[in-house]
Amino acid sequence: MNHSSFSIPDKNKSLLLVIDVQERLMAAMPEEVSNNILKNIEILINSVDILHIPVIYTEQYPRGLGKTCSQIQNLLQDKPSIEKIAFSCCDENIFQQKIHESGKNQIIITGAESHICVLQTVLDLLQQEYTVYLVKDAVCSRHKLDWETALNMAEKAGALLTTTEIILFQFLERAGTDEFKRIQNLLK
Repeated sequence: MNHSSFSIPDKNKSLLLVIDVQERLMAAMPEEVSNNILKNIEILINSVDILHIPVIYTEQYPRGLGKTCSQIQNLLQDKPSIEKIAFSCCDENIFQQKIHESGKNQIIITGAESHICVLQTVLDLLQQEYTVYLVKDAVCSRHKLDWETALNMAEKAGALLTTTEIILFQFLERAGTDEFKRIQNLLK
């Protein structure tokens, strides 16, 4: 891997993508995994709101998998949602249009399932030369081996693996600001 691909996330170039955090999908996860993922996604959504970073979220076949979990949906009321049947978000024209319109080239990815929709989206975004940050503690699969394998494949393909706290502190850059205080309270 080329070392120039290691870049520090820039809040002015970033967009948060929340993939398929839906009722039936999250109910299929081990409870502890689901609770942790939902908590971290909430922290990310609230934090990027403070930082004025746009959010896009998707729903895979909502008639079958249900809508986005209510605790997440409540935070996304004014955000664009994209219904899809393709596993990769990139295979939906409206998604491609929204990403292009955002003007952002750093995509922070959270959601489910790591080894299906998340991984296929990561690989397609990398092909399109976006910088992709995959938030390890905000993506999940029903089985740990699938989650681990997806993270390994994404990293080998060029995605930068991170965590909720790492990426937020990289965005903040320093303590003492109003944004820092507000986000630090979310992390407690």
